[in-house]
Amino acid sequence: MTARMLAPAGSLEMARAAVDEGADIIYVGPLGFSRRPYESEMSDEAIREAAAYAAARGAELRVVLNTYPTPYDFGRFVDKALGYAADGASGFIVTDVGLLRALRRELPETVLHVSIGSGISNAGDAAFYRDAGADVIILPYRWDVAEIEAVRRASDIGLETFLFETVQTGKVCPGKCIMSSYLRFRDWLEIEGSRDFHGSANRGAKECYRVCQANWDFGVPGAVPHELKLRRDARLMLDQLPAFLAAGVTCFKLSGRERPVAMIRDLVRFYRKSIDEVVAGVRDLGHHAEELAELRLRWVREKSRRVDTLMDRAASYVA
Repeated sequence: MTARMLAPAGSLEMARAAVDEGADIIYVGPLGFSRRPYESEMSDEAIREAAAYAAARGAELRVVLNTYPTPYDFGRFVDKALGYAADGASGFIVTDVGLLRALRRELPETVLHVSIGSGISNAGDAAFYRDAGADVIILPYRWDVAEIEAVRRASDIGLETFLFETVQTGKVCPGKCIMSSYLRFRDWLEIEGSRDFHGSANRGAKECYRVCQANWDFGVPGAVPHELKLRRDARLMLDQLPAFLAAGVTCFKLSGRERPVAMIRDLVRFYRKSIDEVVAGVRDLGHHAEELAELRLRWVREKSRRVDTLMDRAASYVA
């Protein structure tokens, strides 16, 4: 069995920390082309430096192009990818099927990951994306072993899963959300210097404001409103690693480009040793329970802080 870890790099400092702690692959988002706030994206110069740092230490770099290109900027997406490949990027994480096929034609040797934003629903989707040219497909973190095994039977595509678990079932397609653009539409003229270019999410705002993770009041006039979220928060997982690896998962993804560097450094270190133990034959990871509990607490605190920041920013735009 083999298992690789894909870690976030929202900055050059985070890229270095993730590689130093044992990430096999780091992923970066170019300014305006990925589904994260601009503070968590990187300039082309920084991406080149991160790619060189990773390569010198035996790691790889993937570039996230997971927003949907319009007919006006499709060519810009392709040109960007060609430039990153020349700078040392070994692959890309994409959502749009048209872009996936174009990159396969233009870069036949590159590694193409299907982003969570593609909304994978069933095993048949895996076969579809394999035929479209994808090498790896990211599975929803609401899936269990039986669903992973079904995908493995349907296609030989590489399987990647988040290092998350959740208590809520159902389908969520975060990459297809355009709610942030309703809150604020902002251009990227100071970034790209072009009057026809707009950033994410998805192509109409500079950032995702985590609308789905805010508290909403639902009700009728005169009645006490019912507070709820559009989706429940996931939490860091551990116990599923042995079964997922046995079912055919070969890559485990940690998200968090917008998290503090120290948080990502500690998480990469924790999951590196845990994954290595499973590959070596360990099936019970209970001895990591105390450390996992502390990391989960830190993760929730940082996530809540970030959501509050983004929602306050969105509110200021409306005002």
